[in-house]
Amino acid sequence: MAKAMLQIFAALLVFSAAAAGQTNAPAGAPADAAAANDSAAYITADQIQDVAKQLSAVTKGTAFRIVDVGNAYVGVALQNRLKIAPGGRVPGPILHTNVTEVYYVLSGSATMATGGVMTDQKPRKAGSEEGTGPGFDGTVAKPNDVRKIKAGDVVIIPKNMAHWFSEVPEDITYLVVRIDPEKSIGLK
Repeated sequence: MAKAMLQIFAALLVFSAAAAGQTNAPAGAPADAAAANDSAAYITADQIQDVAKQLSAVTKGTAFRIVDVGNAYVGVALQNRLKIAPGGRVPGPILHTNVTEVYYVLSGSATMATGGVMTDQKPRKAGSEEGTGPGFDGTVAKPNDVRKIKAGDVVIIPKNMAHWFSEVPEDITYLVVRIDPEKSIGLK
């Protein structure tokens, strides 16, 4: 079931990226401008599984591809967060000023908090190998929503929304699609 959902999700991503990128070059544009978007970007299940194995023992993420689809950059990354024992230090809220994120949970579960007013904002490094773009770390006294997420769930996090895992009772691995209309994340 999870494999079928992942295949459907991957197909939708590829088709939407291809459709968004299928624009003719404007009049007067260089001849190679149209050729830049003449094929889709592919990420195979084998690539996802290989990176998942590499990340299985660390809390880290890595971007597979970040492509220009015309009106935005779209990136796909894999994130892994390790289990945090009850009472352990959980990383705090972050927000991305230019990037909307879509999470598709592949395995594991966690409690996700979103929204609220972020205070004590400290700028995050723009870019990074995860392709998150500019944003802030900070503190949120009261999130707008807190809920458990698990394998098969999808979460859409609009730009400028604080988000974090408030509990990570087991390792969680999730695919992230990042939509950046400001084109602030680097192509990969």
